Amino acid sequence: MKKLKLWVFAGLSLFVNNSCKEPNIPIKEEEEVQSFLRDIRAVYFDNLNFDSKEIRNSTPQFIENFERTYHKLEQEHSEGKFKSTNDLENFQLAGMYYSFYLLAVGGTYSEKDLTFNEINGTRQVGLYSKLPATAFDYEQKELEAMMERAKYVSHKSTYLIGFNDKAYGFYLAVRQVQERVKNKNNFNNPIAHDSLMNYTSRYLLDYEDLGVWNILMTMATITNYKDSLNTFKNPNMDIPLFNINTRLVPGALRDLGGRLPEILGPLYRFDINLKKVDWLIQQKSTLSDDDISEINNYITSLDRASNYILTDKRKILEAWDYKETFFERVRKVQDLKAALVKHSLNRKTAKPTIDLGAFINSKAFKKPYTCYGCHQKTGL
Repeated sequence: MKKLKLWVFAGLSLFVNNSCKEPNIPIKEEEEVQSFLRDIRAVYFDNLNFDSKEIRNSTPQFIENFERTYHKLEQEHSEGKFKSTNDLENFQLAGMYYSFYLLAVGGTYSEKDLTFNEINGTRQVGLYSKLPATAFDYEQKELEAMMERAKYVSHKSTYLIGFNDKAYGFYLAVRQVQERVKNKNNFNNPIAHDSLMNYTSRYLLDYEDLGVWNILMTMATITNYKDSLNTFKNPNMDIPLFNINTRLVPGALRDLGGRLPEILGPLYRFDINLKKVDWLIQQKSTLSDDDISEINNYITSLDRASNYILTDKRKILEAWDYKETFFERVRKVQDLKAALVKHSLNRKTAKPTIDLGAFINSKAFKKPYTCYGCHQKTGL
């Protein structure tokens, strides 16, 4: 066990600025995995801060070192060197972290917030495709190979020791981003989308579980209505939306290990309902009384989530890096209410004239859900 732990730490120390040292006191076997998370997570997520020019400049080397580290672990695993459950759990964790990092890189690229040069650097041979940089369509083929690697690693982590919900969440999210990378217009494979919707609507029972959140976050951040990945094109979305509104109630979300879950829980509930309202308005040429009633029900959920943040969590809100995006959300609901009142007074108008989509698709809206935005170690 100790050999694996030392190797994981040695490999990770190659590409983090802040070295992670072994504790001076002995660690009990059952504490090994938690130690890995405690010692690595903070510096790991710092390297997902793609708003930092320094981090973007170091990304190619970070990726290469992570691939080298994980590949070595794969070799040792295939040679049968990992005997204990704790050995396998640490190998599983390394794979989950690695696939999650590639997921973040691919997702940030598809959002046009990271360029291929910032991913590839000066490499003349693809790290994943093994193609020369002069090959036809090198950028696309290298990115697709990178996401295929992420899918393989996340799938391996899922079934390494029985079945792991958290790793499976990574796997489903990786498949979505993989399809976005395959098509520059961000049209996605319906099979990948249906796998996510079927899982969330039929099998997820504990909405406080971290593995669930790895899946749910993509529903808030990927919003292109022409995209087959869009949550509300799938009728199965009504089931998780119902569960979110009845079970993910303000104040119920426990500490999942991320940053400020007291805000992110109700904020997530707010955002899913806002997306649903926008979807209802944009997809219909006219709104019936029943449509208006349905929209008002979702507005009630919006008000409950935002009021909880404004009252019960006001102190945390004021110290939050993204508080302005929250206040912008509240203003959008006020605009929505005003538009509905105006529509009710003048039914000659086909439907309320309000554009929620521009904000929902904005970088400001998505910022709290970025890996670094949720897990950064600075602040509260």
